[in-house]
Amino acid sequence: MGATLDGKDFPVAVVNDMKEILITTLFAGILSAANAEKEKPNVLFILIDDFGWHDVGYNGSEFYETPRIDELAKTWMRFDNCYTPSPMCSPTRTSVLTGKNPARHGVTQWLKGADYFFSREGEEQVVYCPGPHSSGIEDSEITLGEAFQEANYDTAFFGKWHMGNLKATGGPNNHGYAVQKAIIEANSCRLFDCAGYFPNKAKKGDCFTDLLTDEAVEFVAAKRDNPFYLHLCYFAMHDQIKSKSELRERFEKKAERLGIRSETALDDYSHQPHKLHQDSPEYAGELYNLDRNIGRLIDALKEAGQYEKTIIIFTGDNGGRSTVNKPDATSVIPLRGGKTFLFEAGLRTPLLIHWPGHSQVKLRTKEPVSSMDFYPSLLEMAGLEAKPDQHVDGVSLVPLFQGKPLQRDTLYWHFPHYQGEGSYPASAIRVGDFKLIYNYHHKDVLLFNLANDPRESKNLAASMPKKAKALEEKLMTYLKENGAYLPQSPTLQQKRKRLGSRKKSEN
Repeated sequence: MGATLDGKDFPVAVVNDMKEILITTLFAGILSAANAEKEKPNVLFILIDDFGWHDVGYNGSEFYETPRIDELAKTWMRFDNCYTPSPMCSPTRTSVLTGKNPARHGVTQWLKGADYFFSREGEEQVVYCPGPHSSGIEDSEITLGEAFQEANYDTAFFGKWHMGNLKATGGPNNHGYAVQKAIIEANSCRLFDCAGYFPNKAKKGDCFTDLLTDEAVEFVAAKRDNPFYLHLCYFAMHDQIKSKSELRERFEKKAERLGIRSETALDDYSHQPHKLHQDSPEYAGELYNLDRNIGRLIDALKEAGQYEKTIIIFTGDNGGRSTVNKPDATSVIPLRGGKTFLFEAGLRTPLLIHWPGHSQVKLRTKEPVSSMDFYPSLLEMAGLEAKPDQHVDGVSLVPLFQGKPLQRDTLYWHFPHYQGEGSYPASAIRVGDFKLIYNYHHKDVLLFNLANDPRESKNLAASMPKKAKALEEKLMTYLKENGAYLPQSPTLQQKRKRLGSRKKSEN
């Protein structure tokens, strides 16, 4: 006696065998998919505010103390030339979540931004620079959070947002993060008066950095069925700098013991002087406390058995604030510039990556990388499909873990704004070892060979005019193709009152 399967006649025994095979195969597929889901790595992304390349011990700081971070640098992959897409917070943060250059996504300044004119006394406004074209991260972007949410990750965003007004953008919840806590909308937070960010968990006098870490520890240690992705954004080391009293006293004594003097100098391309030495006990104390919290979070991952299952990126949103327009600045020496400048110290920040099974002791690269690269890198590391139409300006860093170079030789920056920290509007390009900065206010270009001159002390534009012209043309072509705003001569209505206090002739 026979039976029918898919319209065909088969003996009953054969049909039963075929059904058993189908059921077994289906069950194996479900089990395999479930195992694959369990095997997906967790992701922890740690972002530090205004984090200077020279703020850590492993990059040569002698006054500051970052023992826990320095230990991570020995076993995680170390990136010595990590560039942020902007020398300022909001543009970089938006680039991390979108994989796009600020010239493309339109957030080119802190938000909400402004068209202020800063300069030295006696200088005229040369160009008009409006606020950023975009008022925040757009709904049309498929963010990093949404990419991981699509892959059934438990997603969360803790800490500083600063990618647009929360009501207008919808904040983290509207961009792929199912859980959000202690969200700082913009660039203001009192580190020791922050109870409002932690309802029923904090009191006045508690430290925001400590409390944010408490929340992160609770999140990464929680039992769950899905892998997690936590985007953790500390407010440290943004102004206002504030240390715990016992740590401030510790570094006051250290500064006295080392005989550190407070000295400043004025760069030719700045309207504010910058610090020559790391000398602030307040800054050192806050940084030391941050370091302890990073160590505490890593310890929690290990205790929860999640450390070897978690990809961790540790980096900053831009270089350190080195000018003295506000108290307790850092020093970025031996690099030039600082936050808001397109010199190296404004763009370079520490980057360490822990990728279980791939990071090795003393694994280190000098290859130039960018914060825009985190999006495609994390997708590949987690075994997820790339989204090339989204992360158009980033490349995966995976080849560097394999000892291979990246297939990219050019990086671009666009920061067309006058800023209170001392910088003038500019754009820049790096091709190979050569970097060119186009200054809109000064109407000139600076050309450096970073391999020979990482301090950017020798302008080669006059001695290498063909190289300078080629890089300038390539930069301008890129900006125009991406619809970037280029500063123009101001109309009468666009003239702004000068802000700033330095005299034009001051050295």
